[in-house]
Amino acid sequence: MRPKLYMSEICPSARAVVLTAKVLQLTLEVKEVPTDQKWNQNSIPTLEDSGYVIWDSHAIIAFLVGKYGQDDSLYPRDNRRRSIIDQRLRFDSGVISFFAKTILNPIQYDDNYNTIAEIYEVVEHFFDENNPWIAGDELTIADLSLIPSITSLDVVVPIDEKRFPKLSRWIKRAEGMAFYEANKNGLCKLRDVLNRC
Repeated sequence: MRPKLYMSEICPSARAVVLTAKVLQLTLEVKEVPTDQKWNQNSIPTLEDSGYVIWDSHAIIAFLVGKYGQDDSLYPRDNRRRSIIDQRLRFDSGVISFFAKTILNPIQYDDNYNTIAEIYEVVEHFFDENNPWIAGDELTIADLSLIPSITSLDVVVPIDEKRFPKLSRWIKRAEGMAFYEANKNGLCKLRDVLNRC
């Protein structure tokens, strides 16, 4: 039986789970939860796998990689490499996802530009000359988690390629990979909701 994912495609954290499944070549049974349905938004996404139920995208993607990954490249066992990935995931949940939920709330805020630009600035410093990915030289779950979050913020405040060249290259690199297709529909829906098509 395939793992079942309850999600809303507009939600960046749910798209992170779908991107991870694509990289793992894992087919999920996706159950779209209508945005007007009375779900606890903190429980989206939720994964059910052989009777085991877990919510929170970061926990889900780590679970999927541990259970279905061919190796540990997406979430290495090496403590130093894993600690960098964990730091990036916590930045995603503590800063980016929090702010994304705030701006995607029906109540719109005027001063999004400065806060989003500060987030871009921090993420820009995650990269160096040797590291094309968010936590090092290989794609990891940190990338798969942050790609939907950052590209969703980009809908609100477009990334300035001159000011944030490393961040821009990272997004272009991700857009060229097969798994990125799973991010496109949710971004389009977000643009529709925000009337930015």
